[in-house]
Amino acid sequence: MLTLALDTANDRIAVALAGEGKAVSRSEAISRGHAERLFPLIDEVLVAAGIEIDHVGRVAVNVGPGSFTGIRIAVAAARGLGLALGIPVVGVDALCLIAASLHEPATGPVLSAVDARRGEVYAALYGPKGDVLEAPFAADAESVLVRIGDRAAVLAGSGAAILAHQAAISGRRVPPVDIMTATDPLALARLGSLADPATALPRPLYLRAPDAKPQPPVPGLLARAPVP
Repeated sequence: MLTLALDTANDRIAVALAGEGKAVSRSEAISRGHAERLFPLIDEVLVAAGIEIDHVGRVAVNVGPGSFTGIRIAVAAARGLGLALGIPVVGVDALCLIAASLHEPATGPVLSAVDARRGEVYAALYGPKGDVLEAPFAADAESVLVRIGDRAAVLAGSGAAILAHQAAISGRRVPPVDIMTATDPLALARLGSLADPATALPRPLYLRAPDAKPQPPVPGLLARAPVP
């Protein structure tokens, strides 16, 4: 089965195709314009693999946590492709993807972490085989370390340095750190090919409310003018 993987969760866009002897990926660093570049990048991957889109058997998408807007772009595209092609669409969370993208295989639990800003990180703990030991959550660095204890063998992701610094200043053991600048889109495709469509739903994983808040109404702005 060929799995098409889509990732626009952060300041990068990535597409991969894997399965049936194929392993093709493309990625670009991009701060905006994810929606405009996603389908051209999909076309590039399909051309490089020498296949047509209707040969794809499944779509996998990074569901975050990450950029609120970015996540929704890939999720919407994945759902649309799944509907058009009549194939399953599965979601893979970004923290699981980090654990699967390590540069060196882990010999113990992996503490995946993403810098969530506002003094927090998104974190989750995975076993060496990808089993979930602590499901994704958002907290400040000290709270993460208290919750995880000394179980982590590796810290990985954009929030790894934050956790390592907090561990050092608090006198804790500092595990090896993999400050991953980018996850592996082929790992996303691989995880997606193994996911259960009944449980790995393609919907955004939001661990806290968005930073942008609705503005309160301005008194009188929408007041109805008196009828003469």
